[in-house]
Amino acid sequence: MRCIYCNTPLAGIDYCTGCGADITIQKRIVRISNLLYNEGLEKALVRDMKGAVTCLKRSLKFNKENTDARNLLGLCYYETGEAVSALCEWVVSKNLQPQDNLADYYLDQLQNNKNRLDTINQTIRKYNQSVMYCREDNEDMAIIQLKKVINQNPKLVKAYQLLALLYMKRQEYERARRLLKKAAAIDMTNTTILRYLQEIEDVTGKGTNLTKKHKKYEKETEQDKVTGTLRYMSGTEMVIQPTTFRDSSTIATFINIILGILLGGAIVWFLIVPANRQSVNDQANRQVTDANTKLATESVKVQELQDEIDGYEEQKERAEQERDEALEKAQSYDDLLAVANVYITGDQNQAANLVASLDKENFDGNAKTLYDSLSGAVQGNLFQQYYNAGTTAYVAGDYKTAAEQLQKAVDADPQRSQTNHGDALLYLGMSHYNEGDRTKADESFNKIIQYFPNIAQQYGISAYVSGSGSTPDPLSRAADISGMGGATTTGGDGGYSGGDDNIDIQDEPQQNLPAPDSYVAWTDPTTGLKYDQYGNLMPGQQ
Repeated sequence: MRCIYCNTPLAGIDYCTGCGADITIQKRIVRISNLLYNEGLEKALVRDMKGAVTCLKRSLKFNKENTDARNLLGLCYYETGEAVSALCEWVVSKNLQPQDNLADYYLDQLQNNKNRLDTINQTIRKYNQSVMYCREDNEDMAIIQLKKVINQNPKLVKAYQLLALLYMKRQEYERARRLLKKAAAIDMTNTTILRYLQEIEDVTGKGTNLTKKHKKYEKETEQDKVTGTLRYMSGTEMVIQPTTFRDSSTIATFINIILGILLGGAIVWFLIVPANRQSVNDQANRQVTDANTKLATESVKVQELQDEIDGYEEQKERAEQERDEALEKAQSYDDLLAVANVYITGDQNQAANLVASLDKENFDGNAKTLYDSLSGAVQGNLFQQYYNAGTTAYVAGDYKTAAEQLQKAVDADPQRSQTNHGDALLYLGMSHYNEGDRTKADESFNKIIQYFPNIAQQYGISAYVSGSGSTPDPLSRAADISGMGGATTTGGDGGYSGGDDNIDIQDEPQQNLPAPDSYVAWTDPTTGLKYDQYGNLMPGQQ
């Protein structure tokens, strides 16, 4: 023992000869550790492994350098089947005391036997697999694995405990009792084993005797092998009984031979044949079980590989989608640069057409800034382009297309700086009105009333708003624009015909739009007739 302060070897006195420190407490701690080691040794000798492990752990808490206690703890672990814990204790002991240490012998004996190490590793893996089966409620597979563990490592107490617990769950108490008795032979005072046995005794009402019975049969009689006489004691006298005379004839001998043959055949048929058959069946069952276990393991591996392949397929699809989006975005940027080049050349009409074909959502950052700049620069041309397309569709009766184009025209002029912005709102509202979409029509009419009150008053827009309480008058609206050429009146279902007594009023009010301006918006390629931006014939044409 050395001083904990200066590492000087200590003598029988109560202070260190090197540094003069008081080592009374240190010696007391060492004595307590040795006392606990002795208690653990005594318990290990009577196979109280649980108690021995507890005492030895406490001994190491007081003195971790007590290599004797650590080596004995490793032996206790190894005796209960926990070879890994035993190896850990022996390796630590060897590091603490490299010379003259029994741990070297233990490690050499275990490491030199490669087959034993492989068997220990297999039993550990199978035991862990059994625990996983129990958690998955796969009790049959757990029982099979635990039986293999016990066959390969008969000292693994935990395997006995878990298998007995499974039998207790299935109410096979006698099997569980036999397993626990085998485990108790390894560790006599294991609390888990004793608790399980107590539960079995409570259920079955039958006690369990863990003491070993040594039956000694004393021969009270002695028979002479030569003469066949039988000698025995009767009190203090020896009685010698002579052999009985038997007359054995040839027929009796023959009958005895036949009976012996029949008896031998019966023994072979009823004992040996069923045993061989049972052995073959057990072997076949083990092979089937092993094959099922291997098949289940391979199925799990195949499923994991399939999941991995599916994950790679999803990554591939996402990558292809991102690539397509990147290509589309790059193409949009190229188109935006092309529009900028056209605008630089001074062709604003063509630039407006190209800007209209672009989608604002495809741009961000500097590209979005360039798009907004180009849109603002060709705003007037865009507005006029969408406005002409919308009025043309309105004249043709295609109210859906008219609404789409006129909405784009209104969106292209957010500041309402264009001269025809109010007319665009008027046509947009009437397009929705003719389609029957009163909600969107009311939005356009309300904007006219708010921002263009003159147009609203001139054409009576408030009468078209839902919930206004008034109905637009088609005759008055027709009279207001009769001299402007913006609307036509015909007889029949589409309007009204002249005359005082033959007036036909439609169910829905006829929409009357503002008078045409002095410029031609478009020319019909078939008839050659010219129309203004509102779809009305230019003056002087039939």
